[in-house]
Amino acid sequence: MDKLLLISLVALGWTEARCPHSLSGKKYPLTIGMLSASNRDLVTQKTIQQYLNFTDTVNNCFEKPHYINLLINSTLKIPEHGWTYVQRGIEKALKEQGADQGIQPNLIIGPFYTNLAIVLQKIKIPYIMTAYKGFDWIDMSRVQDTIKWKTLIEIRPPAADLNRAIVDYFIVKQYESALMIMPESAADNQECHNLAATMLNNSLSLIPFTVDPSSSAINESVSEVLRNAQLSSQQRIIVCSPRDTRDNLIRKVLVKARSYGMLHQPDMTFFFMDPASYYEPFSGASKMYELGLFSRRCELLAYRYIRPEGTTIEENNAAAIDTAKLTSLALDKYLRLPKSNKDVIDNEKFLRVIKETNFTDGRTGKIYFDKNGQRKNFHLYLYDHGGEESMYKTIARWGPNGANSDLRLNLTNSTQHDNGDREYGIMPDLVRIVVVEEDPFVIRRSEPILGDYYEGFSIDLIKRLAQELKFKYELYVSPGNVYGAKNLLTNQWDGMVNEVLSGNATLACGAISITSARETVIDFSLGVVSTGVNILVKRPDEDLTIFQFMMPFSLELWMAILGASTLVTIVFFAMDYCSEEDRRFTLKETIWFTIGTLLKRGTDFAPVPISQRILTAGFLFFVLITVSTYTANMAAFLTIKNFGETVNSFETLAESKKIGVSTVINSATMAFLKNDQGQKNVYKKIWSKVLGSNGQVVNASEGMKKVKKGTHAFIFDYLINEAFQNRHCDVMAVSNPILLQEHGIGMMAGAPFKSHINIALLKLKEEGFMARMKKKWWDDKRECEVGSDSQRTGEVKFSVEHTAGVFIVGLFGVCVAAMLFISKKVWLLILGAFRKHQKRRNKQTSPDQDSPTTNNGMEESKRERLRLYVGDKGEAV
Repeated sequence: MDKLLLISLVALGWTEARCPHSLSGKKYPLTIGMLSASNRDLVTQKTIQQYLNFTDTVNNCFEKPHYINLLINSTLKIPEHGWTYVQRGIEKALKEQGADQGIQPNLIIGPFYTNLAIVLQKIKIPYIMTAYKGFDWIDMSRVQDTIKWKTLIEIRPPAADLNRAIVDYFIVKQYESALMIMPESAADNQECHNLAATMLNNSLSLIPFTVDPSSSAINESVSEVLRNAQLSSQQRIIVCSPRDTRDNLIRKVLVKARSYGMLHQPDMTFFFMDPASYYEPFSGASKMYELGLFSRRCELLAYRYIRPEGTTIEENNAAAIDTAKLTSLALDKYLRLPKSNKDVIDNEKFLRVIKETNFTDGRTGKIYFDKNGQRKNFHLYLYDHGGEESMYKTIARWGPNGANSDLRLNLTNSTQHDNGDREYGIMPDLVRIVVVEEDPFVIRRSEPILGDYYEGFSIDLIKRLAQELKFKYELYVSPGNVYGAKNLLTNQWDGMVNEVLSGNATLACGAISITSARETVIDFSLGVVSTGVNILVKRPDEDLTIFQFMMPFSLELWMAILGASTLVTIVFFAMDYCSEEDRRFTLKETIWFTIGTLLKRGTDFAPVPISQRILTAGFLFFVLITVSTYTANMAAFLTIKNFGETVNSFETLAESKKIGVSTVINSATMAFLKNDQGQKNVYKKIWSKVLGSNGQVVNASEGMKKVKKGTHAFIFDYLINEAFQNRHCDVMAVSNPILLQEHGIGMMAGAPFKSHINIALLKLKEEGFMARMKKKWWDDKRECEVGSDSQRTGEVKFSVEHTAGVFIVGLFGVCVAAMLFISKKVWLLILGAFRKHQKRRNKQTSPDQDSPTTNNGMEESKRERLRLYVGDKGEAV
């Protein structure tokens, strides 16, 4: 039973693996030959492998492709032996590179070689041509080879049609003549000679000049040609550069034309012809900006079938991508033919299927082939490159079908075309903006509003810039949410800077500071907002004491005042005691006089002797100055918060032993603290504290968490710290800002839209937009009750807490006075009772004397009671 089940499973798997198209049901072997100049030249092969996308049907019926590398010089030996060694070279490569014996390649892919086409047509192997001519060595360019090869499939539009499109433009515009610059090598300029012949056949006058692009005197040669153009008043210049990826002839002509001022002449027309459609000088905004093409006023024209995307597109890659897609579709279509009676691919049928395969979204345009394998139904688009408004502006469309120039060439200002071509502005179609989430610059909402997940100062700025410059954008957060610093070990940048450098982001916006290090690799706009670096600390608790009223004077000063008052008392008493006149200042009166003077009360009588009056005047002056000084200091001490020990400057932070320091890792602030070479060594000490207290945090929010715990002071951007202070009442920003910098908008070095962004920023500043946004995201977001600058420095309202000690002293005086008063009353009552008791006893022992029967006795009794009332010295009890 188990054996039967196993056999069934094996049979089921074998059935599923069968290819219903082949004779035996086995998979077809698939062998693809790739032409290359050397073993290192495998770019095309890698691209094709990457973009081959087989359907499930193809995967079930074809084995994994086996690629063989066919070296033009050593394997096929075309330069040495022509066509005679090609077939043997293919067979040898199949044997040495592990392909099945006796099976020919199903497809050969690479640039055009006439000798190779001869052999492949003989042995009936499809040959997909990816370039008009071979590598460094060629036998003949496809533009001069007019043979209708049966096995050749041209993935590129014919070069002769490109030349015809140029001539048609001259005819429609009624240009009569032109000057042409081309390489002097006969192997390289075959397309140029074909263009010259086509122009002459259409009665157009042409003055050809040849130069050697590899010569050290190339610049002088180009200069001479341009001078001849100026002397002959020639306003149409054709630059024909069939191998411009190697020669850079177009760039050299542009550089010299700019130096002669020809790019700023509105009546000048430069026509560029690069059969590979690479156009390296026009392959991106940074290169066009470097050449000054955005300020040009002349026409810089070129036909292109590879759509410009604002970045470099390697022409061989474009052709290789289309080749991979063509191969994938053709293999799928081959399996739709009637069942084959072979176990190998029928190359003749496969060739026919390739020619019948078509698609509209090719990298080199629409892909259609005629029966000869040449492209048909394609379009070439004429672009005017550069200018203040756009990088690429389509001014005409050319198609091969049509009886005359007017029918083939369609001059148009339309920016939309059937293959997706359009006008590309100075800003990319979609501006990718990298940001760092940092309150209040970029804040992520908990719930999106109208699709926006972010808000903040920088977000509002981006929206306004998008309105001003008319571009669409998308936001994404920097990897690791970091700004960008250079790794000294790998010499690589990270964060926002790396995103701009790598081309992932068009702009970097947020709280990114403009630093010299960053400006060496990317460009920045004008400053958006000015900022600096200060310290964020936890707001300390107020240090209150009930005897705060004594704090205006130190203990030593209080002792000095007490000593001076005591000395004055003693001197006063001595002067009065030694005076022969009526002595009025007894010890008690002298002490009361001193106290009354200190409290600015005075006494009931003034000193009479001159010496006492002079002493009184000096003491009064001493009291005046002391009381005035105390009053002034008292006002300050009672109305300003008296904090405990806190940090208020970078110097105090460097010396503090109780608090750590943190800052954002890989930020401009960290770089400053780490690399500062100041003489005071303050920032070096702070950097040591950062390392010693594990103070490198990922972002400002993490730094603030450490501050709120009271363990760290946070050194970072002044604007961010101020925002934290406004929204979190238990922290405060201290010290004057240092490292004054500006936040800007980062972009690729040489970005052509830099000046446009700067102008828009200046316009927004003049309109007051920046000031309104700062008010919106800083002042209006304030949640703490701090309304003025004085309050932010620590001023508070006057309350009982600050004067509790005064009340206590006053209460102490009241209590002491009450106790003395009560004590004296009690004493007098006790004394009166004792005397009454004594009198009663006297009456009992002397009845006659104690009975007041006469008037004298009554008077004596009254005098006794009066004496008890007023006292011995006339004082009222």
